[in-house]
Amino acid sequence: MDLDLRKLRYFVAVAEELHFGRAAERLHIAQPVLSRQIRSLEDELGAEVFDRGRRGTLLTPAGKQLLEDAVPLLASAQALVRRVKSSAQGTQSLTIGFMPGITVTPAMVAFTAHHPNVNVRLLRTTWEDQVAVLLDGRADVGIVRLPIDR
Repeated sequence: MDLDLRKLRYFVAVAEELHFGRAAERLHIAQPVLSRQIRSLEDELGAEVFDRGRRGTLLTPAGKQLLEDAVPLLASAQALVRRVKSSAQGTQSLTIGFMPGITVTPAMVAFTAHHPNVNVRLLRTTWEDQVAVLLDGRADVGIVRLPIDR
């Protein structure tokens, strides 16, 4: 079985919103289309990932496991695309993610002195995305503030 990343993205949106209507709006698709895609994903996986009841939409144990595994998988897929595009441009680059208040200039100057052919970019991060930028490939390295979700 090949896993469809689009369906996985749809699943993550519903899992994060716990509401098909809001997830459909977020994804800019019609709710019936989203529902069909989630049913198709459940059929492919052989497991229900949502409990659709009077209390609303809840994750099943299988859905919780899928969400735990899907988020880093989608981040890796995004990182792969970014790395391939960067490689196709033929220019080596290094993107450093950093939190405000952390001084990275001396390290950047030292790196560029030793590697003048590498394009160094700085990416300011926040508490909410300092790990996400590493997982999805927006940054190659990160200078983070603890604690972080490893």
